[in-house]
Amino acid sequence: MGLITKIKGMVEYKRYLKTLILSTTLALLTLYIAFGLMFFATEGTSLFVINGENRTGPVVLLIFAIFFGIFTVFYESKGKSKSKGKVKSHIKAVFLGTSATFAFIATLGGVKLTLEGELPEINLIISAIAICMIVSTVFLSLLKPSEVS
Repeated sequence: MGLITKIKGMVEYKRYLKTLILSTTLALLTLYIAFGLMFFATEGTSLFVINGENRTGPVVLLIFAIFFGIFTVFYESKGKSKSKGKVKSHIKAVFLGTSATFAFIATLGGVKLTLEGELPEINLIISAIAICMIVSTVFLSLLKPSEVS
């Protein structure tokens, strides 16, 4: 086996390994978001209890403000300097900020549910991870740019 064949094999191996790692990470993130939704369904909105008081609303607003700022700067740096472009970048930032805030807060709820030990049985968790890995692998393959022949 030649050196070039070995190098090509290593490149293909790394590509498969990257896809597997990314798919597993997305599956675990999806699973923790689902656990977070389970947490909010059973415990309510008591995620951030500080000194015996529920501070979830202000903390969620702060997290949204951080994500909104990040996405606004991102879109304004990519867009044009016209006022119409700024309005579009703010609308996009609101949408992505809301989505990121939801995913982040739900993931934190899933972590809290895990730490409290109120998870479903292990067979259900393994099945959910498998389904999430399949879905994330399909989405990753759909997001790849197609090769032009």
